Amino acid sequence: MKDIRDLSYGPHGERNLLDLYLPEEPALPRPVVVCIHGGGWEEGDKEVYAWIGKSLANRGFAVASITYRFWPQWPCPAAIDDAHRAVRWLRTNAGRYHLDPARYGAIGGSAGGHLAAHLGLAETRDNSDPELAVCSSRVQCVVDCYGPVDFVAMMGSASAPIVEGFMGKPLTPATEAEYRQASPFYLIPNDPPPFLIAHGTLDDGTGCGDVPIGISVAFHEKLMEAGGDSTFLRLENAPHGFSVDPESEHTKRLWAAAVPFFERHLGVRCLD
Repeated sequence: MKDIRDLSYGPHGERNLLDLYLPEEPALPRPVVVCIHGGGWEEGDKEVYAWIGKSLANRGFAVASITYRFWPQWPCPAAIDDAHRAVRWLRTNAGRYHLDPARYGAIGGSAGGHLAAHLGLAETRDNSDPELAVCSSRVQCVVDCYGPVDFVAMMGSASAPIVEGFMGKPLTPATEAEYRQASPFYLIPNDPPPFLIAHGTLDDGTGCGDVPIGISVAFHEKLMEAGGDSTFLRLENAPHGFSVDPESEHTKRLWAAAVPFFERHLGVRCLD
C-alpha cells in the first residue's frame, strides 16, 4: 500500500484536499471508495478514516479520504458540493492514478454518512467547472454509518441546532423544501444503488450530535420500497460515532459487513 497526501481537488485550500491510498501494484484500473469523516459539518479530519484507506488499499481498492468546507463560514450546500466535486475530480484524474471511473463507492459516518448517501442518490448541482462537468458525481454503492439523512426528522432530535446551523436558516414552511433537498431521504430515485446502513441502538437522538436510529430504519425501508438493495445493520449497544475506532467491537462488525459489500458491488476480492 502507498499513500499520497493532500491532493487538491478544488479551490478552497485545506478544505478541498484528499488523501489517496493505493495498492502497491496498480497495473489495472482500481475501484475507488470515497471516505467522508463526520463532525456535524463543522469539524473533523480526514485522518480519522486513514484506517479504512489502508485496509481497503491492502485489498485492492483505491481509497480517497476527503476534507470539505465547514459551517458557519460555508453553510449548506457547500459540503455537499465539495463531496460531489471530489468524485468528479477523481474521475477526471482516473488515468493518472489507475482508477476505474465506472466503479465508485462511498463510506461515511454521521455528517459523512449524510454526504456519502447524497453521492449515491443525486448528481451535483454545481457545473461551474467545465473540466469536471463532463464527469458524473454519483457513486455506485454506499455504506452509510448513522447518517442524518432526513433533516426534517432531525429537527425533532437534540441535534436540531447542528442541522439548523448547517442549513444556515431555521426550518419553517418557507424553508422546508430546502431542508428536503439537502436530505438523501427525499432524493431516492427508482432502483437506487446498493446501500449498507449501520446504526447503533444507543444512538437515539437524545444527545446533541446523535442521530435517532429510527431515521436510518426509515431510510432503509424507503430504499427497499424504491426497488433498492439495502441492508440494515443494527448494532446493539453501539453509540453514535463508533466507526472512528477500528478496534471497537461495533466497528469490527461493521467492517465484517462493509468489506464484502464493497467487494460484491465494486468487483475486488479480498486478498488476505
